[in-house]
Amino acid sequence: MRIRSLVPIIIAGLLLSACGGGDSAVQKRDSLTGHGDLPVYNCSVLNSGADDFAPFVASGTRVFFTSNRRQEDRGVFLSPEFRYGEAVYVTERNVAEPAMKLDVVTQWNQAIVYRPEVFGKVNTGTLAMDGRDEMYLSSGSYLPSAEGGADIFSVTSVEGAMSAPRPLTAVNSPWWDAHPAVSPDGRTLVFASDRIADAPSVRDEGSRVPQLWISTRDADGSWGVPQRMPEPVNSGTGELSPHFDAEGALYFATLRWPAQGYDIVRCAPAANGGWQQPERLSAPINSDANDLFPFVTADRLQLLLASDRPGGKGGYDIWAAEVPYCITVTADVLLREPERDGSMRTRPGPQVAMEIIDVENGRTAARGLTDLSGRFTTDNCLRAGRAYELRPGNASCYRAADPVRFTTPVPDGSAATVSLRVELERPLLPEFQVLTDTIPFFVTGYWYPNTPAELARLRSRMNDGALPNANFIDMSDYDYDFAAQRVDRWFSHLFSEIENMIVPMLDTCYTGVDTLVISVLGHVDPRGLAWGRFDETETVRTESMTVTPGTVMQKQDGNVKLSHLRAYYTMRMIDREMRDRSARYAMLRESDRIRILAEGAYLAEDAGRDSNDPYQRKFIVNVEVRHGHD
Repeated sequence: MRIRSLVPIIIAGLLLSACGGGDSAVQKRDSLTGHGDLPVYNCSVLNSGADDFAPFVASGTRVFFTSNRRQEDRGVFLSPEFRYGEAVYVTERNVAEPAMKLDVVTQWNQAIVYRPEVFGKVNTGTLAMDGRDEMYLSSGSYLPSAEGGADIFSVTSVEGAMSAPRPLTAVNSPWWDAHPAVSPDGRTLVFASDRIADAPSVRDEGSRVPQLWISTRDADGSWGVPQRMPEPVNSGTGELSPHFDAEGALYFATLRWPAQGYDIVRCAPAANGGWQQPERLSAPINSDANDLFPFVTADRLQLLLASDRPGGKGGYDIWAAEVPYCITVTADVLLREPERDGSMRTRPGPQVAMEIIDVENGRTAARGLTDLSGRFTTDNCLRAGRAYELRPGNASCYRAADPVRFTTPVPDGSAATVSLRVELERPLLPEFQVLTDTIPFFVTGYWYPNTPAELARLRSRMNDGALPNANFIDMSDYDYDFAAQRVDRWFSHLFSEIENMIVPMLDTCYTGVDTLVISVLGHVDPRGLAWGRFDETETVRTESMTVTPGTVMQKQDGNVKLSHLRAYYTMRMIDREMRDRSARYAMLRESDRIRILAEGAYLAEDAGRDSNDPYQRKFIVNVEVRHGHD
């Protein structure tokens, strides 16, 4: 059944003279399933300089195909079109490797003519099997009892012994009937035929359009009268080489886009018993040449086909590609975040960068951000039957962020979605505890931190009488100059940590829905204050207190106010310094991605300490990320 001879109009003129139903406009060969980069290779084990087509894989170890090459007992050159006549060939794999590689010659025995004593030596065409020890083949009128230019026969195999080919009399016609395909359940036969109501005549040769016909098996096992398959399967332009995959989807070649030759489509069964709209398979399965005779392996991962595209050995060659399924991933991403009290909270992770890695080659197969509900969805298609890993885009942002490994399924249809769930744990951001055993951070009764610059300014203010009412300030009870040097180094460390770790982490590991909150908590020793007033010209506001200029500060109530003032002026110093040091900090601060808060009312009550212990005059800086502005 040489492709160019089965129906003369198939290749002669590329069916440009055909007309009828189906799309007449040339369409882009974009896949309905979204692939364009699946690998394809030439099955050099099978191919020759002649025409090689109609592949059929049995049990993953034997490959049947049709060829018109020269071989023993086939030395007569019939014509440039028929060459040496067609026969079914078979090759068997000689290794036990799981992957079928039809480009590795050493894995396969030499192809030989299959059962010439049964099928004859001349013009045996395409082969199909039904999984019940029965083969179906199309053959020319060389076999006995043939009715037309080509007919369909069945052959039964029992314990290796084969019956003689038997014509399917209810199926065959005086016209060309070929390319049998049997459904997985063995109850449906689809084939190609150019039959019409009239009797055959020479004048009709080359002008008929092949279409797909269907026959169902009766209760007694015989095949019923075939019916022409309806639209959208048949288009009226030319349909050939049907094949059922293991799930019952029908693949075939069609000429409904004639300027690009025959293309392979997939047609899934419809719920009402009919067929859905055919899906045109993507490149490189389809090419700008003729692509026919699809065969899907039992695992439904590989698709073999015949094509006269460039790059083969000559004529039609057999090629192998992956079936272009579209596997997408939907993952719910949860963030587990520690609290200061040691507990954990779990919430959806919005705008988290995620990526999917192909385990075999290490390439990034998909990437993107979760939506505001914490859901990550791939926009592009993954390949079926492959191992992937889902992981955060920046694993260093999370603690023990082990990737989630999964294998994509082979879908029942052409697409499937994998649903995953992943929990990511962010580390607890540092708390900058003042080292109270070594550094007093404030002069007694004063609200600015004891840095060298502030200590010098305090002395100047005291000498100038700028703090007339703050008589509770005492600079004589400790060597504050010595302490100031260490306080300055401590602040440099704090600024460096915020600039080099905290701010980049916020910008990299968090998104616009998260806010960095820097909380400054002011502490005082437990002694109350002597009478005095707040000698500043500005109003100070912390989270829970407002202190206006001239506010009386006395006893323990004044001590509480002092704790708020220390938190406020420390907060202001940190914010001013960080804006000067880091443009990144300033940008995030202006966009309200960083909030800096002050709070007081923290009275040191360390057991065993002197109430005048200068090391209890301190502050604590807490850093945390909050979702939104909660």
